Amino acid sequence: MDGETPVENSDDQEEQEDREAAAERRRERRAVIVQLLIDWSSVIAAVANLVVQHFS
Repeated sequence: MDGETPVENSDDQEEQEDREAAAERRRERRAVIVQLLIDWSSVIAAVANLVVQHFS
C-alpha cells in the first residue's frame, strides 16, 4: 500500500478537479456574456429608448 493513493482520496481529488473546472467554465461564460452586453449596450439602449417612446 506504500505509494498508492486510496480510492476515496482519488475520487475526492477528481471531484475537486471537476468543481474547479466547472467554476472556470462559469467564469469564462460570464466573461463572454459581460463582453457581449458591453459590445451591444448602445443597441440595447436604442431599443429601450424606442420602447419607452412607443409606450409614452
